[in-house]
Amino acid sequence: MSLKDKIASDRHTVFMQTGHFADEHTWNGMPFICVADEEQALKRKNNNVNDISWDNNTREVIIYVPKEDFPGRAIPNERGFFDGRPVKILQVQDDMGMYGIALVANYPRQVADE
Repeated sequence: MSLKDKIASDRHTVFMQTGHFADEHTWNGMPFICVADEEQALKRKNNNVNDISWDNNTREVIIYVPKEDFPGRAIPNERGFFDGRPVKILQVQDDMGMYGIALVANYPRQVADE
């Protein structure tokens, strides 16, 4: 088995396991399994000195999902609902059959959990 084939099989057997990294989320009401990472999105945003879109009233998240499992169109500026909240796709990165999709929403992050 080639390395490429091994990585493709590992996407579902390791990375996308709900007991390990992934959780069930929804895109436009359709459930799918992905890894949502707000910390990586924040690092991406703060390290980009050319980013003029910074705003306290926006929230970003990067989701990682196999291409074949994403239940919508993964193209920049596409709008949809992630977990019931309106978002826009900022960027789509295809890395060996795995999408890294940067989403932005226009609602503020909460300061602390209640």
